[in-house]
Amino acid sequence: MKSYKIKTIHLASPRGFCAGVERAVDILDKVLERFGPPVYSRHAIVHNRRVVSDFEKKGAIFIEDINKIPNGSRVVFSAHGSPPNFYKLAKKKKFKLFDAMCPLVLKVHIEAKKYETDGYFIFYIGHKGHPEPEGVMGNVNRNSIVLIETVKEASKIKPPQEDKIIVLTQTTLSFDDTKKVIEKLKNRFPKLITPPAFDICYATQNRQTAVKSLAKKVDMVLVVGSPASSNSNRLREVAEKEGKIAHMIDDVAAIKDSWFEGISNVGITAGASSPENLINEVIKHIKNNYTKIYEEHVIKEKVYFPRPKNLN
Repeated sequence: MKSYKIKTIHLASPRGFCAGVERAVDILDKVLERFGPPVYSRHAIVHNRRVVSDFEKKGAIFIEDINKIPNGSRVVFSAHGSPPNFYKLAKKKKFKLFDAMCPLVLKVHIEAKKYETDGYFIFYIGHKGHPEPEGVMGNVNRNSIVLIETVKEASKIKPPQEDKIIVLTQTTLSFDDTKKVIEKLKNRFPKLITPPAFDICYATQNRQTAVKSLAKKVDMVLVVGSPASSNSNRLREVAEKEGKIAHMIDDVAAIKDSWFEGISNVGITAGASSPENLINEVIKHIKNNYTKIYEEHVIKEKVYFPRPKNLN
């Protein structure tokens, strides 16, 4: 292994698992422990390859097409949320269902349904193809909601009416990204309103705030997270917007020696679905006998979400 000349490693705090991910991982783990394999998970329980791989070794089966899950199976729905038709099909196929949807994602599901019922047209800011928007948008009539990804789309969108319109957002986006889109929508539609509580989750924003602070002290930032993880991608983007080199890595195998040429101080953070053991492996890989490690505390998190009642 190449010896890197790293003087300091600064660890963002908070980083890694959030309360919603901890709950989802705990649910799948307890179902496997209590009932044994096989246990089916519709979609990756969280967007992290190591977590998924470790569960597969325990007997979890991750599957995208819910129709292919055998009738009567024990099934866990992922943290990202699921549309209503999945629950109807689960009942029809007599699944023993355990729902790991993050409560903060559920909040947006409830908001979307409420505002549709009240006659609002919904601008939903999110990423096409991500399971979270698919779940939220599945809760309302397709004529009552539209997905927006960019400022350019926000400048062209034409809602069916402009008197009752509202904006909701995917929980894992950046405040900075959504701010620009919302400003564009507000400029075009004066009657636009936002929900009482902003939809970007506390963990997403806390990790981004921590990265902004971290970036001031380092030459480069490593973000431990999988490519499918929206919030991990946002962390890399936030670090880059602070003017720092940033790389997103699944694990130590993705690290390239060339990144460390001329680098003395490295910052490390992790997406909300990345376990701490992955972070420790990265630290072990890049440090030397003289490297000093600093924990950069920015915000202390105390959020906890209980397991579903049918698992207690």
